[in-house]
Amino acid sequence: MESKTNNNKGTRIHKHLKKVGIGIILIALLTGLIIKLLHIEMMPTQKAFFKAFTMNGFILGLLFVAFAKEKIEDEMIAQMRLKAMAQTFITAVFYVIVKPFIDLVFRDPIQDVTGQFLVLFMLLGYLLNYHSQKFNNK
Repeated sequence: MESKTNNNKGTRIHKHLKKVGIGIILIALLTGLIIKLLHIEMMPTQKAFFKAFTMNGFILGLLFVAFAKEKIEDEMIAQMRLKAMAQTFITAVFYVIVKPFIDLVFRDPIQDVTGQFLVLFMLLGYLLNYHSQKFNNK
């Protein structure tokens, strides 16, 4: 009888791309900060472009950091990743459902949650959740 081994590497990317992701995050943040701090005059379309560029760069960098392999990628790490992803997904769904009610209570106009914000919220939440689990298991 053959033993079945799981050679599926999943959706992990090479561990060195974590550094690339951090670099992309820094470039995106520095670009946004320089434009903001230097009070560079821009047309509204240029402002919208740089805001989208900064946000998308930040999201791309977080994606690289979130899905980069660890030095030792074992079943415990995979379980922590899965748990962090599930908790973050449930939190994001809860946030999307509850936010309109919070807006009503504080008499703010009800605003939809943008896709960029939701993805950013989920990636940051996942990374915080995963790293806190990793820290607590040491």
